[in-house]
Amino acid sequence: MFPIDLNLGFRVFYYYEGFYFVIAIATAYLLAVRSIRRGGLDATVFEDALVWILLGALLGARLSHFVFWDLDALLSDPLSFFRFWDGGLSITGGLAGGVLAAVLYFRRRHADFWVYFANASPAILVGQAIGRVGCFLNGDAWGIPTTLPWGVSEPKFGTLVPGFVRDHLVPSQAWVWSVSHGFTNASASVTVPLHPTQLYESLGDLLLAWVVLRLLRSLRASGGGWDKVFWLHLGGYALLRFAVEFLHGDRDVTVWAGMTALQLGLAAFAVASALLYVRAARAAARA
Repeated sequence: MFPIDLNLGFRVFYYYEGFYFVIAIATAYLLAVRSIRRGGLDATVFEDALVWILLGALLGARLSHFVFWDLDALLSDPLSFFRFWDGGLSITGGLAGGVLAAVLYFRRRHADFWVYFANASPAILVGQAIGRVGCFLNGDAWGIPTTLPWGVSEPKFGTLVPGFVRDHLVPSQAWVWSVSHGFTNASASVTVPLHPTQLYESLGDLLLAWVVLRLLRSLRASGGGWDKVFWLHLGGYALLRFAVEFLHGDRDVTVWAGMTALQLGLAAFAVASALLYVRAARAAARA
């Protein structure tokens, strides 16, 4: 575990997650460009779209965070939406926002969004997996207590960078949550073992990337049905996130049948994606 408190001299950013996000984005970008070129496409179209995709992802991640986890804070202080340096980004919302921005950009450039997304999809999933490893190292999106041997105890405090010493001023959200729910003693420096939900999702992303890559290779040989990758990627991720959400300690209040509003939305999207995948497969078979 390596939660970072970034000290810039004039201000300390507690549990800074941007460092890990930069690694995830850079890796996904390099892999995506390589895959797009391998697919015989013009990588400059994707590179030109990247700024808009990242902007859409950032806004989507921010909006999703407030809607599903911190709506009261947004309503009481609307300007907090623009204080990105205070943290609060949702991978689910970031994926949705980035996809929407990409659709609009590629339509404007009269480029085939489905083909570009299909070739970039495995790289995006690898980036998502790295991002979740970053969440694990930073102590975000923690799980509920577990007695399984791979349970992970979250530290109370972050590491001050530069300097690499413990910063004993601001406790982590995971530790505060565990203490407030009676799972961890207030005098403890770490929480009780928790499900590493971040790593569950990361491994799920990598498995989904492998499945998508196999489909992509098949499509490159046949030359059609590119939209199947889109529905497999997003629908598969929605299903993965739906399942992992049951083990999240920071999940929102349940609204029906033990599920949160986010889970209900994810389940509906996964079902819709499965139906649209089948339709796309049938259309490709007829072509």
